[in-house]
Amino acid sequence: MKTLKEIFQGFLGLVALLATGLVAFGRLTWRKLREWWGRRSKTVRRLVVGAVALLAFAYVGTTVGSELMYRYGRCRYCDEEVSEKVTKRYFRDGKYRLYNNETGEYTTPKVNWVSPPSDGDSLSVYACDGRRGYVNVNTGEIVIDAKDHDFAKAWVFSEGLAAVQKDDRIGFMNSDGEMVLDFVFESTEKCRQWDFSGYVFHDGVCLMTEQEGHVGLIDANGNWLLEPVYDEIWEPSHGGYRKLTKGDLSGVLDPSFNIIIPVEYDYVGMSDRGLTLAKDGRQWLQDMEGNVLNPFLYDSSQWLSYPIGYDAEGEIENAFSMYAKYEICGAYGILNRITGKPLTLAIYESVYMLSEDVFEVRDEDAYESYLVNAYGNKI
Repeated sequence: MKTLKEIFQGFLGLVALLATGLVAFGRLTWRKLREWWGRRSKTVRRLVVGAVALLAFAYVGTTVGSELMYRYGRCRYCDEEVSEKVTKRYFRDGKYRLYNNETGEYTTPKVNWVSPPSDGDSLSVYACDGRRGYVNVNTGEIVIDAKDHDFAKAWVFSEGLAAVQKDDRIGFMNSDGEMVLDFVFESTEKCRQWDFSGYVFHDGVCLMTEQEGHVGLIDANGNWLLEPVYDEIWEPSHGGYRKLTKGDLSGVLDPSFNIIIPVEYDYVGMSDRGLTLAKDGRQWLQDMEGNVLNPFLYDSSQWLSYPIGYDAEGEIENAFSMYAKYEICGAYGILNRITGKPLTLAIYESVYMLSEDVFEVRDEDAYESYLVNAYGNKI
């Protein structure tokens, strides 16, 4: 214990000696510096003070400038071309400015974002401080100033009209900023349309929502062509036909907005060949006029096998049968794979073979299992 105490006291003495030496050295240096400074002329003093001040100012300016550039300067590799003449320049504070490449000037203040325009239109949406406006992507100039309007959301122009949202209502304006269709349509975040891309006109028709998230169609005058009672309305294809869905069921709308296939089918597919329809365990192909082209279609099939005994190791041996189970919309039926004819509708949750001509099926609606013979009849 005595040895540790002596070591500690010696350490404190060394620290005190070093501190005294540093103080003495500092005082001596300061005195010499004062004597040197006193022998200098006023001109030299002023030059030295100026040089030190200039160096300090340069250091502070460089440090502050570098920090400002890091936080608010341009980030060139994030720049994007909006059009041949206009570039969207990105800044490190997360905002953008449009730059006219021909004039070499910025055309907008800093904005939060600028969307790409739709095909064939020169106006695009921009956001600034929670409001929306429009810019001309060919010049970069602001056409409809976000500060002059209180639009919470806005969509690109299409066929001369653009949808804007105010107070949870949707209206449409023209390129002069004049409201063409007033704020009478309901905006919603509940839309179940899986590919809903906004309130945009195509061939004079626009998808429109209601408060509960259902969708319908309106024309350019704001008239309902199809009431908003559907979950999804697909884009027109194959001559202007549209697929409609409501819940798990689907239908078809023709180019004149007449429902030619009621919304009561498990599946609707459109192709150049016609319509593929599935309902009540059946699937078939028909043309747009309702003529059946192929009475029996299915999604997939799998050969069925049945047990015939045990092998030497006691494992069950199976033999392939002349039957297969086929699938339509997640349900199964039985078909004769030799003739290609179905024995049952595709209405079962599962299908197994117990013997060469006896099947065990599970009814997905009744939640019960029972046996079916090779004629498709319940045993």
